[in-house]
Amino acid sequence: MKHIEDSFKGINDLTIRYQMWYPEEPPKAVVQFVCGYASHPGRLSNVVNELVPRGYVVCSSENQGAENIAYIEKYEHYIENQKVFFDLIRGKEPNLPHFMIGHSMGSAIARLFCAKYPEGIKGLVLSGSGMKEAGKSAIIKGLAKFLNLFIPKKAPLTVDVSKDISRDPEVVKAYQDDPLVFKKPTVRLGVELIKVFKKANKLVNQIKIPTLFQSGGADKLMLGVEELASLFTNAETTVKIYDGLYHEVYNELEEDRKIVLKDLGDWLDSHL
Repeated sequence: MKHIEDSFKGINDLTIRYQMWYPEEPPKAVVQFVCGYASHPGRLSNVVNELVPRGYVVCSSENQGAENIAYIEKYEHYIENQKVFFDLIRGKEPNLPHFMIGHSMGSAIARLFCAKYPEGIKGLVLSGSGMKEAGKSAIIKGLAKFLNLFIPKKAPLTVDVSKDISRDPEVVKAYQDDPLVFKKPTVRLGVELIKVFKKANKLVNQIKIPTLFQSGGADKLMLGVEELASLFTNAETTVKIYDGLYHEVYNELEEDRKIVLKDLGDWLDSHL
C-alpha cells in the first residue's frame, strides 16, 4: 500500500498532521477516520490493514487537542478542522464515495459533522460511542467545569484510561508507552468535551445517512449506545455490540477484532 504523511492549516492557522493509506489497485471509496480523545492516526493499523486491501483509501488527521496541542478554545474547531480535511480529501479524490468513521470522542465530532455537512457523506460508522462517558473520564470532566473558571490552559491532572481500552495487554502497553498519546489534558479541553457530547446527542435526528454502531459489551468508558442509536430516527441504523469487548473494538484481542473488522468492511461494502 501507499502511505502519505502531510499536514494542513486548520482553524486559527494551526498546523494539523494527517495520514493517508492507498491500496495498490484503483480505490473504490474513501474512509475518513476521526480519532478519539488522546489518540492519533498512527494507532489505526488494524483498520488500515482491513480496509485498504478491500480497496478503501483510509485517511485520518490528529484532532486539535491531540499530542502537543492539547488545548482547544471551543469544540466547534473540531468540526471545522474535519471540514478542512474533508475538503482536502475531496480535492484529491473527488469521484469516490466518502464514508466517515468516528471513534469515542471522534464519534461525537463525526455526528456533528454529518449533521452540519451531510452533502458528500455516503455512510457513518460510530465505534466506542454512546450517550455519555463513564468512569474516570466522567469524574475528570466534572472537575474540569470548576477548574475552567481559574486555570483553563493548565493540565493539573493525569488521566490514564489505558487498562480500559482493550483486553489485549500488548495494546495497553503500546498505549501507555506511546509519546503521542497525551496523558494530561488541559482543563478547557475537558470542558469542551462535555459540550461536544451534549451537542452531538441533540442533533442526531438531523443525520439521514446509513449508520453503523460498533461497541464493546464491556465498555467501561462509554455508556448507552443502544439509547443513542434509538435517537437516529431519520437514518437506517445497524447496531453491533460485541460481548465482553472493551472500548477500542478495533484494537481488541486478535480473534475478536477480526470479527469486528470484518463486520466493518462488510457493512461499508454493502453501502457503496
